[in-house]
Amino acid sequence: MKKLQCNWRKMKIIRLNNFLFILNLRQGAILIAVHQIALSSFVLIILLVGISHVGEMLTLLHNDMEDEAERRGFFEVKYGGGHLLFHESDLPTSNNQKRFVKAQHLASATVILLYTSTALTAAYLACCIMLLHGAVRCRRAFLLPWIAAACIALLLLLVALALADTYPCLVNLFGGHNLYHFGCAIFVLTFVYAISAVTSFALETSAVAAARGASCAENNDERGERLLLLDHAAHSSLLSAAQLKRMSSCTRTQFV
Repeated sequence: MKKLQCNWRKMKIIRLNNFLFILNLRQGAILIAVHQIALSSFVLIILLVGISHVGEMLTLLHNDMEDEAERRGFFEVKYGGGHLLFHESDLPTSNNQKRFVKAQHLASATVILLYTSTALTAAYLACCIMLLHGAVRCRRAFLLPWIAAACIALLLLLVALALADTYPCLVNLFGGHNLYHFGCAIFVLTFVYAISAVTSFALETSAVAAARGASCAENNDERGERLLLLDHAAHSSLLSAAQLKRMSSCTRTQFV
């Protein structure tokens, strides 16, 4: 246990000193915020367009199901004793109706997924705006929401990339599994680097704020000491003036 504690104390937090070896951390955080705001806004617009199209798709699907029910016929016509007899059809469910039911369930799941993704993207966009404000004003409190949201987004991204690997149509867009895995690795590492840069900037901002607080406290202490010394000096000067006045009014014998 003692060795583990010693090793834990020797560990240091890995921090970045600059962004891309050219910009400082503040400039890097501003650049990341602008990039993420543009990207999340683009994704949000696509999701809103997708929601509108899914609504139209559900309407068309409902109309097609009604047309199929009418073509199939809920009532059959039979002749009996020279009269027309109407009764409800007892035909079994067709394969086309089964497909319609599956399509309806798939469309409902797509609507839920789109609404959830839209809400998460809007929340992430708000965190990106807070990141931009915190980077411009150098305020650590506005950086923390984006760091937390980015960590959650990173986990969701890893899950989405793992699920997309099971769909050959998506993998073929990248030219195969190897290129798909390479592209995913670069994208994930870039996102991790951005999180590290913003985290380092937050730590730097907190360190600067702590240093400013310490300097203000030292200045206050020095000011208090100066006031105390001035008070003592004034008090001693008053005493010496009173003593001099008393000494000047006394006789020689009293002075002795």
